[in-house]
Amino acid sequence: MKLSDVSKVLSFASFRAEPDDSSYSWRKRFIKRKSLLLSLSRDGVAWKSISREGVLSETGFAEGSLKDVLDDMGPELSELSDGGWCSVSINQRYVISLETNLTRKDASNDVLRSTPRAILGSKTEKGKRYSLSHNPESNTSALLAVDEEYIKEIEKIFKGAGLKLGRICCGVFAMLEETLHQIQKAKREYEEKKNEESPGGILSVISCNGSVCILKSHRDKWTELRSRVSLFSGENVDPLKKILSPMISELSGEDQIVINSTEEGSYVKGLLGDMAPHIKINDISKGGSLWKLMIKY
Repeated sequence: MKLSDVSKVLSFASFRAEPDDSSYSWRKRFIKRKSLLLSLSRDGVAWKSISREGVLSETGFAEGSLKDVLDDMGPELSELSDGGWCSVSINQRYVISLETNLTRKDASNDVLRSTPRAILGSKTEKGKRYSLSHNPESNTSALLAVDEEYIKEIEKIFKGAGLKLGRICCGVFAMLEETLHQIQKAKREYEEKKNEESPGGILSVISCNGSVCILKSHRDKWTELRSRVSLFSGENVDPLKKILSPMISELSGEDQIVINSTEEGSYVKGLLGDMAPHIKINDISKGGSLWKLMIKY
């Protein structure tokens, strides 16, 4: 055994996750290493760097297509990451739908990636990559489908810019899953207190850089889902109002709205407050919600 190998064992370095090992969370893959998070939207590219101490630090945004931004700023962005490693959130060319009676066998998400037809059957489309989030209380599931060509295009652009892709995720879908996790946790706490009153229905409104996903649930069932890519920009939330109107009109006084949003959250919350003044609104957004999720998983 070489002296360097002995040193790695003594310092636990040999047990650290490699940067390209997707079975580990982003934080564990980049212990004492700088890395870079990027969010791609119709308006441009946003980024947030992570220091060697694991702290979110430098923030930036550049208008334009991904290729134009990386052609112009590739070397500068590369300096923000040891080895050029990046995690990317996409907000285009995907569809989120509500499905029923999909199999929930162990490792179903692994099977979904390799042989999606085994999980989706006739719903499978050629040239798509999928992910699933199941409702633990009923037979409904949220299904994410992303164009495979778009992912390959992103991989090619990053490679051409000298950057390495450690993970690609869909920001809206990741935020939807986190929201559902928080709601499920709150329900358990509510039930443990043995409350006799019904918690009512929930309208979850997820907004990520102008792309939205809205999920309506009643008791333990997911009843309606609407998803739109690049629906609005900044404070111009009128397009969102058109989608929300029929869903909000069906809410009663015992129902509530849960918001999880990126930086445009104040505009979304203001719109909902105007549209549903009689409905309780819970804003679970946190500063840098998307960035924190990208580090966490």
